[in-house]
Amino acid sequence: MKKIIFILISLVTFSLQAQLVSVEALTKMMKDPNVVVIDARPAGDYLKTHIDGAIGLDVSTLSTATPVEGTLKSSSEIASILGKNGIAADSKIVIYCKTGINAGLMYWILKYVGASDVSILDGQMDAWFAARKPITKNPKKLKPVTFTPSVNAAINVDKAYVKSKLASAVLVDSRKKEDFDAGHIGNAVNIPSESLLNTSKLKPVAELTKIFASVPKNKEVIVYCKTGTTAGFVYFVLKSVLNYPNVKVYEGAYLDWVSK
Repeated sequence: MKKIIFILISLVTFSLQAQLVSVEALTKMMKDPNVVVIDARPAGDYLKTHIDGAIGLDVSTLSTATPVEGTLKSSSEIASILGKNGIAADSKIVIYCKTGINAGLMYWILKYVGASDVSILDGQMDAWFAARKPITKNPKKLKPVTFTPSVNAAINVDKAYVKSKLASAVLVDSRKKEDFDAGHIGNAVNIPSESLLNTSKLKPVAELTKIFASVPKNKEVIVYCKTGTTAGFVYFVLKSVLNYPNVKVYEGAYLDWVSK
């Protein structure tokens, strides 16, 4: 009986942490033809060297070049880009970058447009290098597919929504402390994105839990940063590692908040 209980607990724990994948787990997963590994770094970094078998998709290509940075392209445009790169909504996706920030943003965008199975490589490219796993300079191309978006609009909020929630939601500002001190939204809590990492590896759950001690799980949480970049990574940590039930991203970010 004790053995059965242990197995059940292990399965639940795995399911809760499944969105964070180790190097060894990814090595095994890549044998599955349905797995798509995305390098979310800039194209130049991808072409220098990348995980053998990964496709290159710079996360910045999913946003528009507007005065307020970080504004996403339309869901249909994003779906088109993903489909052309061989990514379907039901693909098994694993993302990595250099520090986790680009991967976190890509994770949030994919969940926003309806991707069902998305994970991030723990330790990013550094962990893959350290484990002496196969790397290459040769780009990988996948056969184009159709990505049918199913937009989860609830996880992407605008200025008007944030204003309506200033008295009830907990705002998490993921910018550096000096930026936060220079000005922030309402009574936001400052939790810099870099404080969640040991270099490029995510800190243990126990440490992350302490870092977010001031953010109660029974309240709506809205994450923002300067341009919408680091907020996606913090969303991933809250939602998929610490299992906060109600997390949203203010994608327009602080630049949108202070604009007219």
